[in-house]
Amino acid sequence: MHEVSHSLIALAKTLDLRWQHYRSSGEFDQFVEFTLSLNGLTERLTQQNLPGLAGACQELENRALACLTDHSLRPVSDEQSAAISQQLNVILQLLLRHETPAVMAKRLSDATDDERDPWIRQRNILIVSRPGHAWSAALVEQLAFYGFRPQAVGWDETPAAGEEPLAIIIVPDQENSIYPQHALAALQKLRARHLASYVYCLSVPPALEAIVNLQRAGANVCIPAEYRLSDMLSRILDLVESREQETHRVLIVEDSKTATAHIQRALELHGIDSRAINTPLSLLQACADYRPHAILMDMYMPFCTGVEVTRALRQIPEYQSVPVIYLSGETDIGQQVEALRLGGDQFLTKPANPIILSAVVKTKIDRYRDMLRSGRHDSLTGLLNHSAAKEQLEHMLRRALPAGHLSVAMIDIDRFKSINDNYGHPVGDQVIRSLAWLLRGRLRNTDLIGRYGGEEFIVALGGVDAGQATTLLERIREDFARLPHAHGRGALRASFSCGIAALPAYATSSSLIEAADEALLQAKREGRNRLVAAGRRRPEQ
Repeated sequence: MHEVSHSLIALAKTLDLRWQHYRSSGEFDQFVEFTLSLNGLTERLTQQNLPGLAGACQELENRALACLTDHSLRPVSDEQSAAISQQLNVILQLLLRHETPAVMAKRLSDATDDERDPWIRQRNILIVSRPGHAWSAALVEQLAFYGFRPQAVGWDETPAAGEEPLAIIIVPDQENSIYPQHALAALQKLRARHLASYVYCLSVPPALEAIVNLQRAGANVCIPAEYRLSDMLSRILDLVESREQETHRVLIVEDSKTATAHIQRALELHGIDSRAINTPLSLLQACADYRPHAILMDMYMPFCTGVEVTRALRQIPEYQSVPVIYLSGETDIGQQVEALRLGGDQFLTKPANPIILSAVVKTKIDRYRDMLRSGRHDSLTGLLNHSAAKEQLEHMLRRALPAGHLSVAMIDIDRFKSINDNYGHPVGDQVIRSLAWLLRGRLRNTDLIGRYGGEEFIVALGGVDAGQATTLLERIREDFARLPHAHGRGALRASFSCGIAALPAYATSSSLIEAADEALLQAKREGRNRLVAAGRRRPEQ
């Protein structure tokens, strides 16, 4: 079993240390410090796709916050203190036992020994249903094809010992019906045993009682009855896909050193990086250097107000959407509304509660990132779009030069127009999604996978030479040709052709794409459903 990230372990140890400090001193400030750290750990566990642990941590946080807000519970009694210690110990022990799904190993492997290549990743999936359920068998077949390791068990069976399941899929006996009591009891037992796993319940009716009961029993996601099994696969791929999570960056514009210190400390406890400037005159240069995801702005500063600064900032297209959060002692509602109308996104009154401050910052940044992501990803497949893929390739090339390896592949679905003409565009869309899923399931999270246009895809493999890329993509090509695509009259099979080019023969992104595209055309001319590697070096443009 892999280790939990060092930063998460360090945060947990800091939390434990602050609790011990409070127990030994009894000082209320120490209890506040513990509560802040607890809130930060909850946030991090949620980010790391550990919903069970995050839920347990949230429960403990609610208990601690009750002690903060209810003066009759202060100081914390021995009984309450013992209960908090017990809950905290359970969380810390589970955190050390379970690995983080976001960094769990997965990927294609034909190896039978313990020697693993970079694409091998463990992706255990537990499927719980009555024996012989058709959905269970279909899920096992689909998930195994895309590189998962599914295990089907009955309601009363104990899963085989092994690595923690990434996800647990609950298949009801009857579709679109309220889950019976035995199913809820089985779900509760599974949740208690697998706190770090993500739990999906299928075919849930649109009834509030049904959804709430499943959530109370431990479900993370309730899938509506109208969802198809293929949608389930897409959700699980989204869960295991580990995008490199860039650290949240916040620029603080504040002329008070004391206020700045408090703000930075609150953000640091929640894993948020920050940089502070004490004058708005240096804002544009600081934005250009630091590239913040959000700006915390004091309303009243020397030279100009925060509103004036924000209005000026919004004149620059690059910063029109960056969240701006005002911090001020201003209590006049009219002034606050006017500040928001003139370009701000949120108004917090000083002194801001550090937990609320961090929650607001994280929410604004997450929405900002979602907006940026929607402009960079293809809506049908979730892959990078044409322009974003080319931009990413440039980044990968800079990292690979001068002496590294980088392979680029252009992939095109064979005779795709005839698929649309004969079976309709919805079936054609399903074929495109299936290839996207297969590429996402078989390649590393650090690899570039993009929809270049229509039925054409681009793949870039860092640290991989042309020979390794050929071997890997040939296996994917063979598997895709065997994959059935269901439609109203049965199932069809499709294939793709592929061209590959690599460093050092081609040393620019444009020459890599051009050479791979020419190799792709050659594969088409030679009969399709094949892979061709570009040959000799061509003159650079």
